[in-house]
Amino acid sequence: MMKKKTLKQNIFNRIMVNGNKRTSEKVFFKALKLIQKTAPQKSFEAILKTAIINSSPLLYVKQIKRKRKRTIEFPFLLNSRLKLSYAVKLLVLNSKKKKAQSFYKTFNSELLSSSKKVSLSFKQKTDLHKDGFVKRKFANYRWF
Repeated sequence: MMKKKTLKQNIFNRIMVNGNKRTSEKVFFKALKLIQKTAPQKSFEAILKTAIINSSPLLYVKQIKRKRKRTIEFPFLLNSRLKLSYAVKLLVLNSKKKKAQSFYKTFNSELLSSSKKVSLSFKQKTDLHKDGFVKRKFANYRWF
């Protein structure tokens, strides 16, 4: 499991645009405050933890180029650091896709829905697992 500090730094770095780390920190804390207001029965730490656990993939499908520009896709298991990194990546990218509201509101709704297993990032994780299960016949061809 990743330490709290490095997890926060990972989230800040994913949110950051044009090197404005202070702005990304403000947006993240604003989203956490909104979680505290909207979901008082649970702490924001518990919601954040379940959201990250629910959206963290167990495996990832890697593409390798072979001869004559043919690519092979095969699944491989992720270690704990990569799991959390991909989870944060999915959460942030899916909240950046929604342009209707400000980012902290969409990030807040993505965290809440991911903790309830109904978010877009959770669906992407299950699609990734299905894709890896389909391509499992190439799983023993790991040479990187």
